Amino acid sequence: MVMVLVGALAAACVRKEEPKEEPAPVTKAAYVVPPEPARSALALNPTASYTIVAVASDKCLQYAGAVEDIGARAEIRTCDGSKAQQFTLQPAPGGYQSIVNAQSKKCLDVAALSTEDGAAVQQWDCNGGANQQWIVADASPDTIRLVARHSGKVLDVAQEKTEDGAQLVQWSWKSSSNQGFKLKLVGPEAGDGAGKGGESKKAGKRKPDKSKPADKGKKSGKPAPAPARQP
Repeated sequence: MVMVLVGALAAACVRKEEPKEEPAPVTKAAYVVPPEPARSALALNPTASYTIVAVASDKCLQYAGAVEDIGARAEIRTCDGSKAQQFTLQPAPGGYQSIVNAQSKKCLDVAALSTEDGAAVQQWDCNGGANQQWIVADASPDTIRLVARHSGKVLDVAQEKTEDGAQLVQWSWKSSSNQGFKLKLVGPEAGDGAGKGGESKKAGKRKPDKSKPADKGKKSGKPAPAPARQP
């Protein structure tokens, strides 16, 4: 009798464990690329070199570190006319542009195909990836925005800084001058005759060659006067 009572008490003390509910897996929503902005009407010359000048600071885009450094960060510095600050814009199908540095021959690239605000912008070997293709979009008169194809985000001087060495990132489109840039032609193409051998339409008149004496007789169409006879 005692054993039966003890067994009943022991059974009562044992609680049946209910199955635990597993938490639902956290899934990151797929990133949706914003609609593409209208392309700028600016005529781009694929054989010309440009400086890319930040509107807020009037400083030029270049890369930090040595020329050959893969992954060197894009930054702004005082414009100095060097090849490190010159770029060509190479067209890609769909109205995109690959932005190639004239010195390193590497492309402006959003690191690791990131779609996040604040992702690093760097130089990388050109590979035709969507993170190396940019839309040249209108921002305001004479000003453009550079929009990454893969993310729809805009080339942006981080934290609206203006000092030398300020780094560039991608960021969501916003009304701020740190996302505005100007493309400035380099060299003879910068004249009014861009695309025509670089000759400016405003070239002055050619100066006469003073190394040779002028022949006034021939210019007037009359024979030169004979020398006077001695009496």
